[in-house]
Amino acid sequence: MKCLKCKSKNIVKRGKNHNKSGIKQIYLCKNCNNNFVEPDGFEGMRYNKKDIVRAIHLHNEGLSLFQVKDYLWQHEGVKVSREAIREWCNKYSVFLKSNKWNYSDNKGKNSSWWKIYWSEKRFFLWFERDW
Repeated sequence: MKCLKCKSKNIVKRGKNHNKSGIKQIYLCKNCNNNFVEPDGFEGMRYNKKDIVRAIHLHNEGLSLFQVKDYLWQHEGVKVSREAIREWCNKYSVFLKSNKWNYSDNKGKNSSWWKIYWSEKRFFLWFERDW
C-alpha cells in the first residue's frame, strides 16, 4: 500500500476508525505525516456498504426511490432519504458502466450470488439476487 498523498510506501498503522459503516484501519505516512484509510470506494459514506449496494440494486431492479426507502426502513431498520439513495445510484452506477472494471462471480454467505467489481484502487460489491 502507498500513501494517497505522496505515494510513499513508508507507512505504519495508526489505530482504527469506528463508525456506523464499520471499522477501518487508519494509516500514517512517515514521509508526509498524512493520516488516511485504505480506499475502498465508500470513503466518507455514513451508511454501511451492504445497505448502499442493496439500495442501488433495488432501484436498478425497478423500485422507485420511495419504495427503496420504505424497503430499507421496514426490512433493515435503516432510515435513509430518497435523495441519498438517488445520489448513491448516480455515484456508483458510473463505476459499473465503466469498462475499466473487472468482475468475479462468487458464492456469498446466505446462498446469495454476488460479484466483486474492481479496478486498480477500488472495489465494489454487487448483489445479483433479491434477499
